[in-house]
This record gives sequence, C-alpha cells and structure tokens, in this order.
Amino acid sequence: RLAVSLLQCFSEDKRDYTNIINDLGLLYQVLDDYLNLRSGEYHANKSFCEDLTEGKFSFPIIHHVRNSRDTRVLNILRQRPEEREVKKYAVDCMKETDSFDYTLKYVQNVQSRLLKTIGDMGGNKPLTKIAMHWLSKAQEVEKEG
Repeated sequence: RLAVSLLQCFSEDKRDYTNIINDLGLLYQVLDDYLNLRSGEYHANKSFCEDLTEGKFSFPIIHHVRNSRDTRVLNILRQRPEEREVKKYAVDCMKETDSFDYTLKYVQNVQSRLLKTIGDMGGNKPLTKIAMHWLSKAQEVEKEG
C-alpha cells in the first residue's frame, strides 16, 4: 500500500487502490498456503508441507482447527515434524474437514471480487492475467488430487 501511495504522489491518478492491493495480497497469501500443503511442484522447489514443519497456522490449517474437535493436526503442528509420513497424515486430516475445498472456494471468491474491482476501475490486462494465472495453479493441483 505504501508503494502505491508513494507512486500516486507523482501521478494524476488519485483513485483508491486499497481494495485491489488488499485482495492481491490476500489472493497470493492464501494460494501460497494452499500450494504449500497440496502442490507437488511447490514441494519440489521448497520442502514438503513446509508450513507444518515451521509450525505455521496457514489458512487451510486454521480452517481445519476451527471446524474439527479433533486435535491431531494441532498436535502435529506443535511438533514441527520433519517426517514426510506425519505431514501426509496431517494433510489427510485436513481433507476430512474439506479444508482444501473451502480454501479453494475462498480463493475463487477473492479472485472474483478482485476481477470485478479491476473491471470497475477501467480494466488492466496484466493484472487480470496475474489473478487468473494464480488461481489456475491451484485448480491444476486440485485436478491432480
């Protein structure tokens, strides 16, 4: 937001870009959380389910914890596991509460809101392309299973 405000100091364009900036950040962060736990490509570039190893409360993990009385994932998160099988087990637990489906639907809603806002402000093809590309990555992962 600061960068946009600074750029506007030297621009005639004084429109409020707060919603676009917020939704871009939200879209990126929640997708990153999703891909960290679900994407094989992501796992090739980073470690497998790195958020679990780091003990991070990512979006799908928070959804699971809020929608389950079961404390297995919470206990695994506290352990900060390195073992692949333990992390796979946590992912399976999150599937039981539809945390990944919920996350993907949430991302789709944020993307729709973002695209509408971009359109309402006159459109921006590069920004629209970025928003479409990010969601397509998550949809590809979902098709893989």
